[in-house]
Amino acid sequence: MLTLTDILIILTLGSIGGFISGLLGVGGGIVYIPILDYFLYKMGLHDEALVKGILANSLFTIIFSGGVASYHQYKSGNFYPKEIIHTAIPGVISALLLTWLIRNGTWYSREVFRFVFACMLLIIASRLFLKKTNNNGTADNTTSVLWPYRITGMFAGFITALTGLGGGVIMTPVFTDILKQSFKKASSISNGVIPLFAFCVGLYSLSGSDATQVHSWQIGYIILPVVAPLVTGAFLATPVGVRISHKTNPFMLRYVFALLVSFIFFKTLYEIIFT
Repeated sequence: MLTLTDILIILTLGSIGGFISGLLGVGGGIVYIPILDYFLYKMGLHDEALVKGILANSLFTIIFSGGVASYHQYKSGNFYPKEIIHTAIPGVISALLLTWLIRNGTWYSREVFRFVFACMLLIIASRLFLKKTNNNGTADNTTSVLWPYRITGMFAGFITALTGLGGGVIMTPVFTDILKQSFKKASSISNGVIPLFAFCVGLYSLSGSDATQVHSWQIGYIILPVVAPLVTGAFLATPVGVRISHKTNPFMLRYVFALLVSFIFFKTLYEIIFT
């Protein structure tokens, strides 16, 4: 069972995740995953049941952190609905398909999950450190061909289902480095797509009658005593991250992102080797 101290820790870390979601356009999952790994294990979830719980609860929380970030991007006039829709539709389909395969099998163990998670973080961190920041990018009010957004969305949907990150760690680098968008536009599109991914997968997770029950306040795979403080933290801190992102140099944002990804990578690598 969770203590009051546990809940306060989750609330604090959830605020950090929400702040990062608004600042970088990555949904906050990169912070939520380690939190959920620790606390869901403590509550009694193990092996593939733990992985399913981590993915479901991370994406359910991202519905709110991503939604708040996207709303504040819209309020600030930094919103791109056409790109968001063309990225989100194929991504939702791929995310739901892979989520169904994970839920109906035992192949995606905690060890496999950690390995996939670590590999993804290593690729992202390497690209962020090695590629130059695109400060100018394409004019933010233009839309070129849309098929690259669809392909990016489909791939991001698979990554969402496999890692619970929300897909922002893929979309933001692709939009800036390959599609040559400014960091401001890339993070706005990512923030718009992420809650759509998370909403569809999150609803599916609520219907999980096969989920391992570890708490009386549990609906499907969603464990309310854990996600409630995460969501509260997201509501409090995400708008602050959005406001600061509009005032911060893209070069600085990129390297903050890279350092964060590197830290989580080394933490995950340590757990793979020593636990």
